[in-house]
Amino acid sequence: MGPRKTFSMLTTCLMLCGAALSAHAAGSGSGSMHALFSGGQALEPVRAMLNNGQAKFQIVDKRILPEKTEVEVVLTDAQGRTIGGYAPPYISSGIDARLLWKDFVASGLALPSSPDQLTIREERKAMNESFAVAFVLDHSPSMTVPRALRMQRAIQQALTTFNENDYASVVKFTGRVTTEVPVTKSREEYLGKFKTNGLNLRSDGTAIYDATREGIAQISSIPNSKRVVIVFTDGEDNSSSAGLDDVVKDALAANAQVFSVTYGVNNDEPLVKLANATGGRVHRLHDVGDFDRVFLGIYNSLRHTYVVSVDTKAERRQEEIQTAVTSFASAGMSTVRASEVMALMPKEHVQIAPQSAADQALVVNVDLNFADANNVSPADVPLLDSVATVLIQRNDLSLEILGSADAVNSTEDNATAHRRAQAIRDVLVRRGVHPSRVQGFGNTKTQPANTAPAQVGSGQRKTTFVFTKM
Repeated sequence: MGPRKTFSMLTTCLMLCGAALSAHAAGSGSGSMHALFSGGQALEPVRAMLNNGQAKFQIVDKRILPEKTEVEVVLTDAQGRTIGGYAPPYISSGIDARLLWKDFVASGLALPSSPDQLTIREERKAMNESFAVAFVLDHSPSMTVPRALRMQRAIQQALTTFNENDYASVVKFTGRVTTEVPVTKSREEYLGKFKTNGLNLRSDGTAIYDATREGIAQISSIPNSKRVVIVFTDGEDNSSSAGLDDVVKDALAANAQVFSVTYGVNNDEPLVKLANATGGRVHRLHDVGDFDRVFLGIYNSLRHTYVVSVDTKAERRQEEIQTAVTSFASAGMSTVRASEVMALMPKEHVQIAPQSAADQALVVNVDLNFADANNVSPADVPLLDSVATVLIQRNDLSLEILGSADAVNSTEDNATAHRRAQAIRDVLVRRGVHPSRVQGFGNTKTQPANTAPAQVGSGQRKTTFVFTKM
């Protein structure tokens, strides 16, 4: 055997041994843990893994704070197992986690930033702890068969990643409640009994509270386990004999966290109260494509996440952004620096409008898609998160939204533009911007020079944001 071949085999052996030791350090016996270590070798950037199908991500929580924005993320491989070793304190020595995450933070999280603004940490919370999880699933007729099948397959995928010490139960409901999978630790049993057959329950109504109480009852007696109830619904309760207070009482008595996943629910305030009372969260979905990630994401987020923090107060170089200053005659010496505002905005789909001497505002044209007149595309929500961040960081600014429609110069189209502007305003207000600081208008409002919305493609128009000094 030649020296070159011997060296190659030795290198391979060392890499495998290093990977095994790293995985052991992550916590042996954890079925959901999948650590991508390379024995000191370079790790592939997060964005590259996502692009080539090696990984998926799920945003668990986003917190916009005065001096930073924090996003909690679950990172999983193609089989749904969490990926470890991509941030301190678990990353291999000599690897800068910020360089692995920066492109993903800019594109996937819509938070453009330089590496010196980033802090990433890996949190391993309950790697070896036993979980008892009850899925409480809406099967009322409004779900439709394709949507129900998509949801069921997403649950099935989540169940396949459960640890050997985990318990699972499945409760399905319409106006009546059916326990399809009584709580069990047997993987063969819960995968075998759970049916992916669409809408097989033949009754009307939505008994969310009764079904949730049944889910809590299923897992309440499981000892030495973290108890979790995951409720999915596309409507509001109209058939339960129990009330919200009864559900909260049961959950607290069982020490169970209740997470809710809603799809197109107009009033989810009761579910928000339930989640807040029990330490859970509400996940609002607008696309069935998100089903595949959210259920698995909730389970994995209780075990293993990354927290990405972007320092929004740090000074940034903005060589690619206009540094013009727009002065406001009505505000005396007050100014709004374009670089200060645009530093918090994504670089794609956002442009500063050409300025004129008459302009008394920083005018920004933004490419947005609208599914209809009343709803912002879910794909554009991260961009609007950035706008909310600007307004929260800069509490001296107000915003006018000049909406767009598919045509101009008609009363009907202006009404559409106004509703779209109001939909954007609603998103910003829900993210913590005070309503008095945001106004929405149709496209016939008197506009600053060079700000009239322009058609940019089917379903997409340039919506204009006008930032002014308060």
